Amino acid sequence: MTSEMHQIPRPTHHPDADLLARFAAGTLEDGPALIVATHLDFCPACRGQARKWEALGGALLDGLPPAIMAPDALDHALDLIGAAPEERSPHRASDDLALPPALRRQRMTSWRFIAPGIRGRAVQVDPAQGYKALLFRVQAGMSIPMHGHRGPEFTCVIDGAFSDSLGRFGPGDMIAVDDGVDHEPMVSRQDGDCLCLIAVRGRLRLHSLLGRLAQPFVGL
Repeated sequence: MTSEMHQIPRPTHHPDADLLARFAAGTLEDGPALIVATHLDFCPACRGQARKWEALGGALLDGLPPAIMAPDALDHALDLIGAAPEERSPHRASDDLALPPALRRQRMTSWRFIAPGIRGRAVQVDPAQGYKALLFRVQAGMSIPMHGHRGPEFTCVIDGAFSDSLGRFGPGDMIAVDDGVDHEPMVSRQDGDCLCLIAVRGRLRLHSLLGRLAQPFVGL
């Protein structure tokens, strides 16, 4: 058996150049930034592009005049370094160890029932930026109800796969849609359960009775 048969396929759906540039510059909101960071854990090509953007930003900063730091900046940095681990590290459940590194660093709620065959947990991002982030586990043979969007939605598949009108998406694939897209992500029985992370701004437009009944549980 060759080593190639053990390799995880690389993602085929990626963030665009603008998202990568904003991520590298630190100007992307928490929700989509977490999606991009999770994708980068899977994708060496995009990691390389992000490093190029970071290097460009560093070169531009080198050309700027020095900035005056706050009088307490050093004390603040030392306080963070000396904080106890439980004060700096988010709570992690035992099954979180299988998550990508970018996601393992986040605070998350416990799993809860969303709809038949679907469980979810909220991932902490800055609510002031308008995004909510959720981790979804969808059982094989199930689908997320048909829905549209009132704002951007970013998704990264962590395990398994789903398909919709836009294509098929497997581990590491990242998808960005806007309010012009309606879709019904479906998980085939052949692919097994699907674990994916989403970040969405604005409430979803759910087109089915089941979706509208589940909406209060999801909070979207």
